[in-house]
Amino acid sequence: MPFQYLLTNLLVDVPGAQGAIFLDPEGEAVEYVCRTTTPFELKLEGAYHAIFLRQAARLARIAGGGDLEQLAIAGSEITVMSRTLRSGYYLVLVVSRGTPMSLAREAMRRTARSLNGEIP
Repeated sequence: MPFQYLLTNLLVDVPGAQGAIFLDPEGEAVEYVCRTTTPFELKLEGAYHAIFLRQAARLARIAGGGDLEQLAIAGSEITVMSRTLRSGYYLVLVVSRGTPMSLAREAMRRTARSLNGEIP
């Protein structure tokens, strides 16, 4: 299943989604889709989330919380959600304030499951 298709469906499934990006372990974009954010902003946000995810995963392990699955950073205007995938890949979704987080989390879970099936 093509990555573009999966990311586009994620944007369609989440009202208020501004962009979604699928990244490799180094933080490089594999594929992305944008609705209201620019490709540059989305790639930059995605790359920084590699740092955030690594640090949060380290803290979770130290605290005995097990493996990190997802991380959300909420701001006054947007929330950025990350989800870890197989082999160090990860998924980032940028949503507007007021987006139902439970809906976004479930849509990301479904997309992550499909992406994991495509990662070698």
